[in-house]
Amino acid sequence: MRVQIVDIDHMGRGIAKENNKVIFIPKTIPGDKVEIDIVNSKKNYDEGRVKEIINNSDDRVEAKCPYYDICGGCNISNYIYDKQLLYKKNKVINIFKRFLNIDINPEIISSKKEYAYRNKITLHNDNKLGLVSLDNEIINIDKCLLVSDKINNLIDKIKKEDISNIKEITIREFNNGLVLDINGNMNVDNVKDDVIAIYMNNELIYEKERGYFILNDIKYYVSNNAFFQINTSNIENLYNQIIRLGNFNKNDKVIDLYCGVGSITLYISSYVKNVLGIEIVDSAIDSAKENAKINNIKNVSFKCGSVSSLIDDNKTANKIIVDPPRSGLDKHTVKVLNTSKVERIIYVSCDPITLARDINLLNNYELKDIILIDMFPQTYHCESIVLLKLKKGGNKW
Repeated sequence: MRVQIVDIDHMGRGIAKENNKVIFIPKTIPGDKVEIDIVNSKKNYDEGRVKEIINNSDDRVEAKCPYYDICGGCNISNYIYDKQLLYKKNKVINIFKRFLNIDINPEIISSKKEYAYRNKITLHNDNKLGLVSLDNEIINIDKCLLVSDKINNLIDKIKKEDISNIKEITIREFNNGLVLDINGNMNVDNVKDDVIAIYMNNELIYEKERGYFILNDIKYYVSNNAFFQINTSNIENLYNQIIRLGNFNKNDKVIDLYCGVGSITLYISSYVKNVLGIEIVDSAIDSAKENAKINNIKNVSFKCGSVSSLIDDNKTANKIIVDPPRSGLDKHTVKVLNTSKVERIIYVSCDPITLARDINLLNNYELKDIILIDMFPQTYHCESIVLLKLKKGGNKW
């Protein structure tokens, strides 16, 4: 079947229409004319795969990655980078219009790096060590362009070992070196010179030194399973926008929900009176407390537990930062935030649909500002930061 790509959906798939039915086709962009096979047919839509590109879109570029056409990691590497940014901006505009009936025109800040920006990669093993394909199969890779040569060289070295007892590996790149995390078993003697630490089945089995990141002269130790932003080169852009939207001053008492290892908590600490960070991962809270200590930051504190259970007992702030997982805020946290009526909520989100849902539920607040940060070049993902202000007449804590 020969079709014209007329649009692109929220997951980075090209959209064609045939016989009044929508067809979603990965790895295509608006303006392409392609020959496709239908691989999955539903009542209201079909899913296709490209057999041949008949005519290229004017916005198409040759993807740099040799695995691009089959790998499920990158979605829009064949799109000119400026068009990637415009696509992400329009995606958020459309979502906010659809779910909130709000017209927005946000600025989007580009990534400092278009490739080799990821500080973390996970490879899966199915008789070969690789990434997940479009069809949920493991594809063997020699190199991933989203990570550095240092990570790729370690992957190459690991593949020369007996990997038959490995389920998956994760490699993190810190400022001071690589940390290898193995789910399964392998002989690690030949890779020790390439890493600063090795975990096997969540146990530390080798360590020269702990991995750390440095942002704005603040040093962050990150525990093995703790969250940290993926795009190291663009984290400061993200956090500086949080400071701008927070409009912080030395009288502000701030709560940082889902604080992880305290990265935002510590980053904003010099602008405010005090910050309380709340996080459910105990090892992350341990790292957060240590990070405060090693950086001699005394106006922060941390509590371990679910945001949903702890938010009730910590109504001490006039401003709140939330940086939840992709699933967004749970219903109880939304309820508490609504009734707390702090003057500002700064919401950091990696999923604009759950963000829009939560903004709609936080009905005591109104959207005052939004900015987008491209933390994930070559993919359909986009980070958003919004400022929500208490509506007039709302009672504060």
